[in-house]
Amino acid sequence: MMFAIRNYAATMCGTILRSFQIRAKHRLLATFDFDNTIIDGDCYEAVGGFLKQPQETTEKLRKLIEERNWMKYMRIVLSLLHQQQDVSITEIVQRVRQLPEVPGMMCLLRQLAKDSSIDMCILSDANSYLITEWLKANQMTNIFTAIFTNPARVCLDGFLQVDPYEHQTHCDQCPENLCKGSVIKSLMNCTNYNFNRIIYVGDSCNDLCPIQSLRQQDVACIRRDAELHDKLPSHIDNIRSQVLIWRDGHELQHQLELNAIL
Repeated sequence: MMFAIRNYAATMCGTILRSFQIRAKHRLLATFDFDNTIIDGDCYEAVGGFLKQPQETTEKLRKLIEERNWMKYMRIVLSLLHQQQDVSITEIVQRVRQLPEVPGMMCLLRQLAKDSSIDMCILSDANSYLITEWLKANQMTNIFTAIFTNPARVCLDGFLQVDPYEHQTHCDQCPENLCKGSVIKSLMNCTNYNFNRIIYVGDSCNDLCPIQSLRQQDVACIRRDAELHDKLPSHIDNIRSQVLIWRDGHELQHQLELNAIL
């Protein structure tokens, strides 16, 4: 499993994609969001559940959630937990590890991993440390070829330091720390590799940019009754790919098989 920690095209087409390039060309790439797509919940909100703060701080954090500013939200939450509440990294990890999967999703991922013509990656605005801990807890660390997310590490004093994946200003659909559409385009345009089809699976509005980046032969899989699904009618004209709607991993697998994608 590899981690992409910067969105530079040269890096993406070099170090990050070496594991893709050793295999035959003309492959399928299945790309998954993490929160509310693989796990049935949000790891940042789960960590935020530790907080015991005055109303003023609570309102500030609520505003950041409404603005979808997850990077700033998580940095504030982790700082408060570490400095004021003495919540350990062990407690944080234990809570994240216990988050449930979207029903049927692990079964689908393991099924896809058995197909040698399919590569899988995670593209998420969470962070590498929490994602990896959840994957470890569910024996799924070896099924993803790459994880594109905000890099994180535990400092010597036990503080979880989360850094931005990038600092971008070109896309107003995505947060400054990660444009998912740019990652998808880099994977498409890498001259050393050719994914003849990309499946993108997501649920929220920050998945709109990568979905709009997909080609006609690609497939956007949008979770039913989630944030992006509710706003889909106003954006459908800007989506070129096939669109599938799913509620859980079982329905997603059925839809993919029904449409002869798998």
